[in-house]
Amino acid sequence: MKTITAILLPIWLSVISTTVDAATVLAHFMVQNSYAYNVSTWQEDITSAQQVGIDGFALNWIPPYCSSTDAHHNLAWQADQIANAFTAAEQQDFKLTLSFDMSYGVGSNCPTGLAWNETYMSSIISNYTNSSAAYKWNNQMLVTTYAGEKYGNSFFQYLKQMLSEQDIHISIAPGFTTYAEAAQNEAATGQANAFMSEFDALDGFLNWQSWPLNKALNNTADIDVALQSTLKAAGKTGPYIMTISPWQYKDLNDGNPEDSWVSYSDYLFPSRFESAVSTVHPDIIELQTWNDWGESHYLRDLPASFSSGPASATLGTMQNYVNNQSHAAWRIVADYYIDWYKNGSPPNITQDQVVYWYRTHPKDATCSGGGSIRNAQLPADAVFAWALVRSNATVTMSAGQNALWSFEANGTGPAMGMVPFPTNLGDGILPEVSISNGGSTITGNASTYITGDCDYSNFNPVVGLVGPGDKVGATDQKVLA
Repeated sequence: MKTITAILLPIWLSVISTTVDAATVLAHFMVQNSYAYNVSTWQEDITSAQQVGIDGFALNWIPPYCSSTDAHHNLAWQADQIANAFTAAEQQDFKLTLSFDMSYGVGSNCPTGLAWNETYMSSIISNYTNSSAAYKWNNQMLVTTYAGEKYGNSFFQYLKQMLSEQDIHISIAPGFTTYAEAAQNEAATGQANAFMSEFDALDGFLNWQSWPLNKALNNTADIDVALQSTLKAAGKTGPYIMTISPWQYKDLNDGNPEDSWVSYSDYLFPSRFESAVSTVHPDIIELQTWNDWGESHYLRDLPASFSSGPASATLGTMQNYVNNQSHAAWRIVADYYIDWYKNGSPPNITQDQVVYWYRTHPKDATCSGGGSIRNAQLPADAVFAWALVRSNATVTMSAGQNALWSFEANGTGPAMGMVPFPTNLGDGILPEVSISNGGSTITGNASTYITGDCDYSNFNPVVGLVGPGDKVGATDQKVLA
């Protein structure tokens, strides 16, 4: 047996943790992936989210007539799905925010020229301002964006003016990507000051960039701390929204390098959560995402890809790296840290669980399909494990010839370990993870092979669970005396 040093996540920092005033957790929801939904489907998604402490969805949607004005090809149906979402959320004490995808503007990605305009946006916002499901910040309806810098300060100023004339007041926290990305390479304080100088009509900030940019290094809390403190020092009354994501990979195999990349994500999810709960204490956490299949950072159960039912989704090229790649067990990681975030201290550990994840082929494998992946060299070829145990336990991991690698965990908080892929994968290997505690062993056998023979270049991980999975569905496991 090979013993590896566990990565003991910094539970001691909890002694300086304090309860966050708002302590709200939202999950980014891609409305364009809800075409087949009905109210019941929304209710099912809301129930799954609530089980792990998520308070609401940020409903991201595209300008309805940006791509086409034809009734059979436009996206006007998104407004109907937003109505369904509010109907369901009102019945389940769940919150919703409108998140406008403002990366679409007049130009190549909006061929009709019908991008967002203040009149349409104000009408949608006014429709829901009195809904019990509308999330309010300082008694104002919270509105967020993805991008939107190109629209300019006057656009948002006029939007707020139009709503104010209806006695509707909103707090806007934009997810301006240029500032968030620049903050990783330049002084974050300077970027925050630039944002506030150029967009004085806006109230808060959503730091969209939870992933490291083109480097094998987890984001530190320094950027979030600088952005948040500068915002508050300037007297801005809107929220600082910190995003947290488990992964990022996309490959549409269309020849566009902007559509084929992977970000370093091996330890990203627990690392970023640790920063949020022990250092940053943001006003709001936004999980990226609930259902963005294309970028591989979904937490929702997989859609029924080949059916026409309410939970189905047409994935197209994405099905090559999404089908059978469940991420549901990552919701257990989220559940632990969300509890910590809301209560100001780590929760008691009441059951033994190990969440593990791995990619299904080595990064240098030659696959028969898929594009050339930018940053393909960054991820480690390994199986990663995140453990919660009630008392002293040994977590053992095997990946083919790299058998019986182990690390120690205890009841003080999460621990992490890994086992690398073996050099020789043969016809494929199935990882195995077990927890030994008090004379008994619980073993979980993965069901998806790691192989060098691949049909599509796939950097999207499979996520599994050893131990109870009542909040995310059953797991395959066996208990050995």
